[in-house]
Amino acid sequence: MSSSIPDLNDIQEKCQLPVPTSTPAAPIRADDAQSPWCIPSRYQLVLFLFMGFFVMFSIRVNLSVAIVAMVNTTVITSNASINITDACPRPNINDTGTVPHAGKFDWDGKTQGLILSSFFYGVILTQIPGGWLSKRFGAKHPFGLAVLLSGLLALFQPLAASWHYGALLTLRALQGVVQGVSMPAAHQLMGLWAPPNERSRMVMITFTGIQIGTVVALILSGVLIQNLGWESGFYFFGGLAFIWYAGWLYFAYDSPSVHPRITPTEKQFILDSIGHAQPLMTTAVPQTPWRQILTSLPVWAICVGNFGHNWGFYTLLTNIPSYLGKVLHYNIQSNGIISAMPYLAMAVVMQLAGWMGDVLRQKKIISVTWIRRGFHFVGQVLPAGCLVGLGFIGCDHNAAVAFLILALATNGISNVGFTVNHVDLSPKYAGILMGWSQTWGSIPGIVAPYLVGLLTDPENMISQWRIVFAIAAAVYFVTCTFYALTASGERQQWEPQPNADNSNTSKP
Repeated sequence: MSSSIPDLNDIQEKCQLPVPTSTPAAPIRADDAQSPWCIPSRYQLVLFLFMGFFVMFSIRVNLSVAIVAMVNTTVITSNASINITDACPRPNINDTGTVPHAGKFDWDGKTQGLILSSFFYGVILTQIPGGWLSKRFGAKHPFGLAVLLSGLLALFQPLAASWHYGALLTLRALQGVVQGVSMPAAHQLMGLWAPPNERSRMVMITFTGIQIGTVVALILSGVLIQNLGWESGFYFFGGLAFIWYAGWLYFAYDSPSVHPRITPTEKQFILDSIGHAQPLMTTAVPQTPWRQILTSLPVWAICVGNFGHNWGFYTLLTNIPSYLGKVLHYNIQSNGIISAMPYLAMAVVMQLAGWMGDVLRQKKIISVTWIRRGFHFVGQVLPAGCLVGLGFIGCDHNAAVAFLILALATNGISNVGFTVNHVDLSPKYAGILMGWSQTWGSIPGIVAPYLVGLLTDPENMISQWRIVFAIAAAVYFVTCTFYALTASGERQQWEPQPNADNSNTSKP
């Protein structure tokens, strides 16, 4: 390493701060660090988790934009009987890059829906195994390999698509298999690294990587496709995974107890705050309390909340580019930019909501249970209303974009509900709980894109998309009502109890 770069061991030593004895935990302040390098180890981990989700979702979302350019829509739409009164007028045919697009593949809407949903056939298989592996052996390597292998598979997808759509479908499913362990692994790490009073914001920062990765992929994919061809996005985003993995190996560790560069002050703060033994691997491995988990109403509340959130989220994630391109007739580059705007708004709202959730908890204004219930309910009812409105605005481009932005931005509020809730119930088994709830949360990823293809192919009429949005709104409302009535923010009886309640331990 160059002599101009500070030694990280020296930096960590210099960053040790005295621990106040009476002041409750507070947000990170500028004076917590003596140099730009002096970032607490728990937030170094959060930063790399953020970037890991950034890479995985940019790989995942790239296909949603690329498929618009890959498919020969001139062939498909020419065979459709279109009701002019139920379709938006096309822009000037001389407007460069507008659809219909003479792509390489003659895939109808059902085939496109299968390709987009195939990822989730793989995801659903590895949620629970991912949680178990992360708890038993540590979450560092399951998460790291999920990103790395996902990038490797992305590099081969253009070749697979050119061979047969079944080959592309298979690679997407394998990509889902490797990415399926990522969320359980991330939650297992949060259970061991996130002090209770920083939990909401740490989880929100981590999972904002999903939205930022989506934003960058939607914008950059359109630019890459427009200038270098539809294959370029697969190579670019796949290559990012290899760069990220090198940093992950150096900075990430399974728990504070095994981190070689964490300051003693921060290590003790985390262990005292969370209050259960580390590291994970011991000679005697306690059995997972599956019966208690599977019969726990608060756990089922998370599963139902996860299912409802993901139905709306995946409906939009996989189909916003198609809606903008096939219904509103945006060109491929404008499509990517406009598709990204809702996710950028969602990323901002998630940070604000995470901060508000932690403030409410620190000041004990309302209980953790009502923080989770309230944020989730609001973050599902508001998007439901936006989707209903979206179905009735017709061809008003500005109103459509506004409703899409509001739908996904307000959806971000719900992450302070069900997403963080796994760690509330059981820090030790948070990875397994996330694996179980994500198994249910992956079902919408399989069903929703295929259902959209069935409902809208081949005409892509406004009335058809109105049904799509109405179904998503109904699922939002029913599931968030169940969650609001049954969710809990309390540590469950089957979770090993900490030595003491140190949730207000002072922050280093």
